[in-house]
Amino acid sequence: MMQRYSIRSKLISLLFIVFSLLCVFFVVILDRENKINNEKINSVQREIIYFLSQQTEEYFIRNLPDNTENMRLVEIKNKKLIEKIRAEGRTIFTHTTNYCQFSSLLYSWRMYLSLDCKAFQKIYTYDQEDDRIDNVLLTSFLFFVVLIILTYISLFKSLKPLGQLKDEIIKISHNEIEDFSQYDNDEIGTIAAEFSKAYRKNKDLIRSRQLFLRTIMHELKTPIGKGRIIAEMTKEAKQKKRLIEVFERMNRLINELAKIENLFSKNYSLHLKNNPFSAFLNEAKNYLLRDDFDKIIKIKLHSDPIINADIEIFSLILKNMLDNALKYSKEGTCELECFIDHFVVKNSGEPLKEPIEYYLKAFTRDKNLKKEGMGLGLYIVSEVCKLHGFSLLYEYKAHKHCFKVLFGSIQ
Repeated sequence: MMQRYSIRSKLISLLFIVFSLLCVFFVVILDRENKINNEKINSVQREIIYFLSQQTEEYFIRNLPDNTENMRLVEIKNKKLIEKIRAEGRTIFTHTTNYCQFSSLLYSWRMYLSLDCKAFQKIYTYDQEDDRIDNVLLTSFLFFVVLIILTYISLFKSLKPLGQLKDEIIKISHNEIEDFSQYDNDEIGTIAAEFSKAYRKNKDLIRSRQLFLRTIMHELKTPIGKGRIIAEMTKEAKQKKRLIEVFERMNRLINELAKIENLFSKNYSLHLKNNPFSAFLNEAKNYLLRDDFDKIIKIKLHSDPIINADIEIFSLILKNMLDNALKYSKEGTCELECFIDHFVVKNSGEPLKEPIEYYLKAFTRDKNLKKEGMGLGLYIVSEVCKLHGFSLLYEYKAHKHCFKVLFGSIQ
């Protein structure tokens, strides 16, 4: 998997590359300018040496100060520098007369004129024009370095609100109070404002949904309660039993809806506890309320493993899986097999028209099948498995749909 880098690290890399290229550019320019300048000085030195070598020794010595000044030659006084130039300088050319040896030396990108005469030894440099070039280039380089640093500071100052926005989003995920007001009127400020609007709108929608569901459940509780009382007053035993079962089932469905709503609105904390699979199965059987449960569902407990799960919620998804399998079965029956680390629910039927991922989304179902339901069964199963850290797998083989839940036994 390709590693992802942050905006900050990308900017640092970009600025480092720009700075490196800038250094290379100025080094190349400086080297080129020095070479050009040295070639000019070399040419001038040849003319100077030719002029001086044509003079007599007496005239040369007497007029040397005036001649060097007129020729823009500056004598080097630093003894240590003189020693380095003589020791490390590269000789470009020499010209010898009977009273003096003239040498052109290159040291540290600079041209020097060396005079080794009988009466004295001197080294000269030609004016300070190359120094001026170096100073101009150095000033330009420093200017661009400062510009890069200021750009770096400005960019990171502009990106600083991104960290603040991240912290506000983290606060939201921890149900803390958010504050999106402290942002400038720039792109990040616009993103923060739009995110705040979307968040508040989503929050209002969640509240409206919760209020609607709670109102509906509250309103349904009243007629169910009255119906339950009336059922108790029915004289015929068989009819009384059926009515009580109907109202009990309706009450259970409302309670189931309330639990699922609380779970997905993050108002419910899982109560994990070790229980055998058979305990979850018994709870699912109670939720399903089918008198013919043992006839229409073929159960094979190859093992009865201990599972660490919320018995109410996990029993609900087991009930949903069995209910779904019965609803879409060709024969109106299904199978349940349990092993040491998983269980599987099977039912006969035609292959799915869409990939399984399509049916694991909320409110999705096969449009061609005229079955009652809102398309939430598999979605709820998938989400509850994720909350428990279990895996939901699907395969179609031998004309049967097989939904497997891997939980891992703790035995």
